[in-house]
Amino acid sequence: MLTVQEIAHLNAHIAHYPEKRAGAIYCLYFVQDKYGYITKEGLDSVSKLTHLSVTQLDEIITFYTLLRRRPVGRNVIRVCDSISCHTRGAQHVLAAARDITTKELGEMTNDGSVTVLPSICLGLCDRAPAALINDDRVEGELTPEKMRILLSQLAAEEMELAKKPHHRSMIAILTPQTETIASLLGEEA
Repeated sequence: MLTVQEIAHLNAHIAHYPEKRAGAIYCLYFVQDKYGYITKEGLDSVSKLTHLSVTQLDEIITFYTLLRRRPVGRNVIRVCDSISCHTRGAQHVLAAARDITTKELGEMTNDGSVTVLPSICLGLCDRAPAALINDDRVEGELTPEKMRILLSQLAAEEMELAKKPHHRSMIAILTPQTETIASLLGEEA
C-alpha cells in the first residue's frame, strides 16, 4: 500500500499536468519501482489518483512493455523480438533462454533470480538481436551461446551478492529513494 508521503509525492507530480490522467505512466512506474511489479493495490491507488479506470490503466500497462503486472526475477532480460531482431535470430536466442532456465518466457526461475521477456523494439536494430538487462545494460548481436554466457554471468553476480553481509536486508529496502540517498552519501545502495 502506498504511504501518505508517497501519495503526496504522486499528487505533487500529477499537479504539473492539466489533467490528472496525464500522470498515469509516472504513477505506474512509481508503483512498479516500489513493489517490483504493478500490484492490484497499486493499480487501485493509481486509479484513484488519476481518475482512470483499472481497465484504462491495464490498457496502458499492456501497451508499454516495460510495465508489468506480474512479479519478475531479480534480473530481467528483455529480448527484442521485433522484425529486425527476429530476422537476425531472436527466436533462437529466446529458445535458448527457455532451454537454459527451464521456464517459459515471462516466468521467474525457481530461485527468483531471472525472468526472460520478449520485448517490442528496443531501438537497437543495428545490434540485432538485442537485449536490455535490468533496464540499464544492453547486449547486442546475441546468439544462443551469448545468452548462455549472459545467464552464467548473472548467476555469478548473484553468487557474489549472496556472499556480501546483509544481502537480504539490502534487497528488502532498496527503492529509488534509498538509491538516491546512498548516492548522496557516496555509498552503494
